[in-house]
Amino acid sequence: MKGTRILAMALAAMMIIGLVPAALADEPMKISVASYMFGPVDNDNDVITPLVEQMLREKHGIDVDIEVVYIEQANYGEILNTRLAGGTAPDVFLAQSATMLDSYYDQGVIKTWSEEFFKENAPDVYSFIMNGAAYGDLAGDVEAWKKAAMKDGEMIVLPSFKPDGSMPYKTLIYRGDWLDKLNVAEDQLPKTVDDFVALMGRFTKEDPDGNGKDDTYGCSITAMKALFGAYGLGIGFSGSTSYWVNRDGKLVNSDVTPEAKEVVGILAKMYADGLIDPEFVAGKESVEGSYWAISHGMVNGLYGVSANASIDHYRLKEVMGDDGGRCAQEYWAVNGEDSRFVYGPWPAGPSGDYGWEVGTPVAVSESAVYNADMSDEKLAVIFKILNAFATDDELYMTAFAGIEGTHYEKVEGGTIKRLMGNEELNAVGVWGCRSLYGADRAFSQLGYDMAFYKDPSIANRLNWFKKDQFNSYIQDAVPETLPSNDLFGELNTIRDETWVAMIRGEKSLDEWDAYVETWLNAGGQTLTDEANAWLNGQ
Repeated sequence: MKGTRILAMALAAMMIIGLVPAALADEPMKISVASYMFGPVDNDNDVITPLVEQMLREKHGIDVDIEVVYIEQANYGEILNTRLAGGTAPDVFLAQSATMLDSYYDQGVIKTWSEEFFKENAPDVYSFIMNGAAYGDLAGDVEAWKKAAMKDGEMIVLPSFKPDGSMPYKTLIYRGDWLDKLNVAEDQLPKTVDDFVALMGRFTKEDPDGNGKDDTYGCSITAMKALFGAYGLGIGFSGSTSYWVNRDGKLVNSDVTPEAKEVVGILAKMYADGLIDPEFVAGKESVEGSYWAISHGMVNGLYGVSANASIDHYRLKEVMGDDGGRCAQEYWAVNGEDSRFVYGPWPAGPSGDYGWEVGTPVAVSESAVYNADMSDEKLAVIFKILNAFATDDELYMTAFAGIEGTHYEKVEGGTIKRLMGNEELNAVGVWGCRSLYGADRAFSQLGYDMAFYKDPSIANRLNWFKKDQFNSYIQDAVPETLPSNDLFGELNTIRDETWVAMIRGEKSLDEWDAYVETWLNAGGQTLTDEANAWLNGQ
């Protein structure tokens, strides 16, 4: 099938790259890759992967047969683990998280290599990273990148390395029609915890949807988390791991701080007053099988505010001249093209804290790891491909954007407008090689310009984050994975079950000290000791 596709695209490929075909190797090296994708590739209509293969062969002397493997994001970890167990995992797949990366390493299912091996086979990528990325502005994060890439003196992953990694991400998104019904102007949106709780009360009790029924609630579970930010805490409730905070020179996990207790108390009062959906744990936000950032409860009028997504997910059409952000499209589809939503500031707590968690330029979630079963020869070829994408802008644009005029068009300012939806682009092969050129971009100036420095959607977000109380700033005091990080699985369950019971009134807040003791005895003390040992070693 692939040979047929290559022949079908030969004329188009010649027009694009303008090269005389080079002699082919007897047998191209087969490489399978499961990148972050929005939908499956249609092998009969994949026009991009054959072009990438031909450009690699004719321009760089790399003869490969690339198999794009689709694994849906909602079940990526589960499906991949099944394939790893059955010996059918792709050559290149996603690390997914620091915790999963450690698990893969401990299981021995991912390949390791030396820094010198990487430098030898991807010299331009190595230089790009060591020099602080596109414009040198990440020079201070190079050592953090190397630490994240290595385990026991060997490299195990190629972490992402990007300035937007430390840019504020999520924000509060309000239903505009509810604000209009209650005569709340944008400049009157709550900037304190008390005002936020008061507005949640109005959303619940003043029939903001105008249907005459008592069927609305104040906020979603992610918007509830904004209250923890008002007390300076980055909280994983419910499901993920919370941040560490420095309290008088010692590190404490946010989950067992007095501030967390205070916020749980506020939420318990809100719940008792009927401001929180009784089914808030099951959630009406991300729904299995749908795009993860869509807050279905907010979009469909169950509650008035969510923090499940970013400003870019709710990007207005005029920013990029397209159909708007992915969540914005869903909102308009449900509520009408004239409906509006409003970006809101973070409510501040008694000490003036506010916001949501922000990361660092270094991360491993969408970064590539490599199947331990592959040979050193294949890994060397994969790194040579990585280097080709970093040095050949035409090759990168083909994989990243497709064919100009068909899949994208250039726009003023140095970026592009895509002419199809994400799923349609994936179907024809765009982004199929994503994990072969980096994470979401190539390690090149063009890659970084396209994804960040010259992207109008980034400028739009940054302009909003300059506004008062939009500039979220809560960072984890421990930017590294602790040796006993896997203990967080049980600890997070203990936290979530206890907090839910306290919020619902099934447990008294007076039981907080007993909860803390349980948390510490279940491994929290071990992690606290490791966190402070790390701090003392800095």
